Amino acid sequence: MKKLIILLAAGSIAACATGYNPSYRYNEVQIVNLSGDTIRDVSVQVIDTPKTLSCEEVLKFAMCHDRFPHRYYPQQGLQLSWAHPDGSRKSEQVNPNIPVTFPSAFPIRFVVEVREDGSLNPFFEQDEPSRDGGGFYLN
Repeated sequence: MKKLIILLAAGSIAACATGYNPSYRYNEVQIVNLSGDTIRDVSVQVIDTPKTLSCEEVLKFAMCHDRFPHRYYPQQGLQLSWAHPDGSRKSEQVNPNIPVTFPSAFPIRFVVEVREDGSLNPFFEQDEPSRDGGGFYLN
């Protein structure tokens, strides 16, 4: 038992020292409009990839999204630009951390909420198979 504990501790230290960085796959990008008004000319690009998403308009409390086959997430973030309801053009690069509780075996979904003040709330969501073997649940 003592050898097992020492072995596990050494493995943990080695993982920290090597900068454990799992490769995640993603299969969806969602832009959620919480601004209270329609936002227009929404454009999203995953940094360092040719993948883009465009929506002519996103109604208030609605979303623009794109699902696609799983691809590796480059962990560079998203470049989001849109026309804010006040007429100004907004553009921002976002790159939230992927929660360490997300297993890399399941794809992640990149979600960006556009708030009323024009600020962004970017985060990740992940679906996992349910414990009973049927369907999916949101983590």
